[in-house]
Amino acid sequence: MTSTTKSKLPMQGRNFGLYIMAFVFLILFLLPVLFTRVNGEISWMHVLKIWKDQALLFVVFGLNHWLIAPKFLLRRKYGIYLLSISAIISMSSFSYYYYDNVLTPQKITTGDTNKPTPIPPYAHLLMYSLLIAGVDSGLLFSKKWYENEENKHILEVKNAEMQLDMLKNQVSPHFFMNTLNNIYALIDCNTPKAKEAVMKLSKLMRYMLYENEHGKVKISKEFEFITSYIDLMKLRYADDVSIRLIFPEELGNLEIPPMLFICYIENAFKHGVSYQQDSFINIIFEKRENKLHFSATNSRQPETVKHPVGGLGLQNNENRLKLLYADNYSLEINSSDKIFNVSLEIPLA
Repeated sequence: MTSTTKSKLPMQGRNFGLYIMAFVFLILFLLPVLFTRVNGEISWMHVLKIWKDQALLFVVFGLNHWLIAPKFLLRRKYGIYLLSISAIISMSSFSYYYYDNVLTPQKITTGDTNKPTPIPPYAHLLMYSLLIAGVDSGLLFSKKWYENEENKHILEVKNAEMQLDMLKNQVSPHFFMNTLNNIYALIDCNTPKAKEAVMKLSKLMRYMLYENEHGKVKISKEFEFITSYIDLMKLRYADDVSIRLIFPEELGNLEIPPMLFICYIENAFKHGVSYQQDSFINIIFEKRENKLHFSATNSRQPETVKHPVGGLGLQNNENRLKLLYADNYSLEINSSDKIFNVSLEIPLA
């Protein structure tokens, strides 16, 4: 994971502002052709004069687009930017005024009149320069804002992925240690079952290490993982523990984040099983429209009622849910002196 993130705007997006400015220039240079006529004919001498005058707009645009705006406007030095662009526009307008009225004072006439245009050409240049600089600066600022927002979003996603990895890595050792403790308890009392448990554990670890490294797994694989875990737990308990596991029949190739339910199942075995009296654990998965509903209900024993249920594993898993689904999930935990229940509903993509 890199520490810096660059915008992934496509080439068309990066050059969108230049396309807009090219269109603006095209309109400005077409206007004289459309509206400058003498006796119904295009006055090309007048058109060429206007085009030559408007060439200064390219200077204003170039300085603003590649020098003034990037150096000052996009770095939030707004005062210096306004002074700089105002100075450039003023200088270009004054230079044109001096050239047009002092060095070459002759006027191009239109039709049978010798009247100069109502608005002086340098005033046209001033207005067009303000238009060009304003539009270009607005486009550059919008592009910069979009890139900042995109980079912010990318960093948020990367941060969420990093947090998810951290939380998942915390859940996995938690599960692994609990399972090793279960196997250790079997070694002295039932060696064949302990050997069988080691084989099942190796399959579980293979799933945890290789099957879920891409962030999502097929829901059928997750169900196989849960089944193997419960089979492993059954090796440890006698027949007076009622364990019921129900999966929906058809879920196709749908995928979900891995190991979202295992901490609740672990918790059910940790707090719901007693060697002194009958116990039960009911784990039910249901598909309700486009959502997957999970329910884990277990009996509570007198020795566990005195202590709060939960811990690092449950809190980490809830943090994962918030990062994965934001508000688009439902988690309810209910407990009494005799029963503990967790209900979780997540969307199915």
